[in-house]
Amino acid sequence: MKYKMWSDLKSDVHGSPLVYGVVTAFIASLLCTLILAGVYTWSNLSESTLPFTAYTINAISALIGAVLAAKSAGARGWYYGCMTALLFSVLLAIIGSLVDFSAAFQLETVVRIALLGLIGAFGGIIGVNFSNKR
Repeated sequence: MKYKMWSDLKSDVHGSPLVYGVVTAFIASLLCTLILAGVYTWSNLSESTLPFTAYTINAISALIGAVLAAKSAGARGWYYGCMTALLFSVLLAIIGSLVDFSAAFQLETVVRIALLGLIGAFGGIIGVNFSNKR
């Protein structure tokens, strides 16, 4: 059986920039979470900053996924970036509500999803400008 590399992921999902961007966003989120877990463990940072760092990780991950999705698409960067970030944030909200049963979709959750969509649209505009498909 032939093992595939990360660069072959795009061709495995039939060239879908959305899937590529969302998977990349989740991997970026996981890596950032692991790094910050180490920082919180071995430093004197207060746990009161955890919500801010979680929101920052989500924003950075959505931005990275949006940039790479739009770069992969090569056109309509705002669309691919926004849709990637929206899909990423909705999946995060669903996973969060499954983990914490008391968490429900509230106005704050909808605002965060919309804000990540805007961040994704911005990242998509940046990503399409780095594209080689012109």
